[in-house]
Amino acid sequence: MKKIALFFSFITSLHSFSQQIATKAIEPSVLRIIVSDDAIIDKALQFEDKNGKNYLVATTLQNRSDEWESKAILVQHYIEKSNKELVLLRQITDKEDHCEFDNDLQFLTESLRITDLDKNQYAEITFLYKVGCRSDVSPIVLKLMVIENGNKAAIRGTTLPRGFDFKKEKVADSSFNKLPKPVQDQANKLWEKFAPEF
Repeated sequence: MKKIALFFSFITSLHSFSQQIATKAIEPSVLRIIVSDDAIIDKALQFEDKNGKNYLVATTLQNRSDEWESKAILVQHYIEKSNKELVLLRQITDKEDHCEFDNDLQFLTESLRITDLDKNQYAEITFLYKVGCRSDVSPIVLKLMVIENGNKAAIRGTTLPRGFDFKKEKVADSSFNKLPKPVQDQANKLWEKFAPEF
């Protein structure tokens, strides 16, 4: 009986693992085409799905003076056509300008997941980032994005600093509510993991 339980556990793990899409680093020659020289690369991955070869690049741009700091985030999803042409399927941008305190705009690299949970052979790209300017431990804006084949769905809300009684803010858009349940479940788990801070 114990062997059967272990075997079932192994099969379940294997099934779950099979829904993760293998990724690898983007070749420098391609990266040079996509990323500007002054950008900080947060994440740069390539993978394959029904579209063929995909490239995902998340970068941050910074601009500082003695009195303030501006940051912008740029997440781009490209596919490569048979003639090697790169086509931009979706771009996510956000910014926090002229922050005179702590500019906390940040792509949360550990949140990134590349999966095919709905098994339609198109990858779901799921990630979170936070954006805000603050001088204390108050909540700032938190956003979760799900990109699939050029379509975008989102959850928007705020972070939850530990040890305080801040109101939980989390709102899913209509596109998110139409996603398959396994995709929603993964996204909600990621939100619960990354919303707490400090």
